[in-house]
Amino acid sequence: MQSSDSLKITYAKNLDKYNFNLPVNIPVDSNINIKKILDIDSYIFDDRIECGNSKAVYTGKVGVKVLYVDTDNVTGTLTYDQSFSETILDPSITSDCFITNVNTSIQNNIISFDGTIKLNLEITISNMLYLNMPMNANCNQFENMIVKKSEINTYSISDYINTSFEYTANMECKDNLTKILSYNAYFTPTNVQSENGYAVVEGKIYSSLTYETSSDDDTQMLELTDIQNIKQEINFDKLDKDCVLDLTFNLDKSRENITSEIEDGKCEITITHTIKVRGVCLNSISIDVIDDIYSVDNDVDVTLNTREYNKSVQCMNFADDISSEVKLDASEPAIDEIICNSNIRAEITNHYIKDECVYFEGIVTSDLIYIDENKEKSCKTVEVPFVINSKIKMEKLDCAHHSITITDCKVRAKRGTIIEVQYSLCINFCVFVTDRKSMVDNITIGKPIEYGDIDYQIFLAKPGESVWDLCKRIRIHPDDISKYNKDLPLVMNGGEKVIIKR
Repeated sequence: MQSSDSLKITYAKNLDKYNFNLPVNIPVDSNINIKKILDIDSYIFDDRIECGNSKAVYTGKVGVKVLYVDTDNVTGTLTYDQSFSETILDPSITSDCFITNVNTSIQNNIISFDGTIKLNLEITISNMLYLNMPMNANCNQFENMIVKKSEINTYSISDYINTSFEYTANMECKDNLTKILSYNAYFTPTNVQSENGYAVVEGKIYSSLTYETSSDDDTQMLELTDIQNIKQEINFDKLDKDCVLDLTFNLDKSRENITSEIEDGKCEITITHTIKVRGVCLNSISIDVIDDIYSVDNDVDVTLNTREYNKSVQCMNFADDISSEVKLDASEPAIDEIICNSNIRAEITNHYIKDECVYFEGIVTSDLIYIDENKEKSCKTVEVPFVINSKIKMEKLDCAHHSITITDCKVRAKRGTIIEVQYSLCINFCVFVTDRKSMVDNITIGKPIEYGDIDYQIFLAKPGESVWDLCKRIRIHPDDISKYNKDLPLVMNGGEKVIIKR
């Protein structure tokens, strides 16, 4: 989205969730014989959306990481990426609008892994659409007109933000690390503020590494986790201090970001996190609207157009913890040792406003990798539904988008058959409350008119003016006033609308 010097009001709306399936065939080397797939992690990167003519074309790449055990009981990892292109149809999409992807969820379905790993990825994306609508901003030149001016706060787009920043984290492993099997990471913004020329982003990066150790012919699979607090400045010269930042953050999960160095029996691991920033900065503006029409001594022709606008915008976040117990099926062997809880993903399935609170319903899904009582490596999908809420003072929620990330995870086996899980969630959401107003498009002033030329007129009462005073001022009988104004007080506060038919 390019910046514009002309005054435009911006309307934001949620598009319906879009789902598509992506078949993925991962080639496997002939010397690898897979016994069991323990974990699959997939993510979207290098994605972009082009808009126009009632459709949007969504393109990008899907990266896939597969953690497996072969027939020799050796653990390994395969990585693969595949391009995609999908078309989203919606009549509100025009060449003047743009779309930003605010949330993505992927369900990995294994079809087979005999020679080639065949997957069916069920991808769901939630998008926010921004519409630009031009309006006339030159009404202020008319001093004596029938428009009662009223300022409403709306928002204009300064520019579309598409940038990235890097943050390096160092982790230390005291075990005899032989191989990094899988890597997963999340970024959760906790505070985003705009300044003149730059934005300040604060948040947490959660990293998880699954790795192998070996000693005395014994191979183990372990997990290393880390949480880093970050504070980053993003340079952007068109930002104003008081503008609202509506941003989304995507973290690159490529294995190429990881380097390791072994010295004196210790392994130093360095992860360079690349975080992509997308969204808009919204500046508050004022526009003229028709609040009331009353008679003056000029014939005035006003062209109106009723439009929607963003009356209020709020970007906020909040954190909460959820916990649950998941029981193994009777046919599943008990858990002997938990290796890691990986591929953690969260999805919001519904949101609504109730009693000045915004409620979020959703589900957290993860893949628990463990060794069972038969000394076999196993993987179980753990699902935890949740309902959490945050206080928000708004009468109605016309449009909102949100993203959810995991900042921490704790898991343990209870009596070997019950899995206790606890997740720390952080939800970032942007709320748009919209309204409709009749806005001035054009005003034409003509010749002076007489009262007799008008069938109906609307007069505004003056403060403290009685009905009799009003009758003398506009030269009309009191019965003609009471005929069309049943609830008019004898003495008026000022501003009451008095309808007259001549």
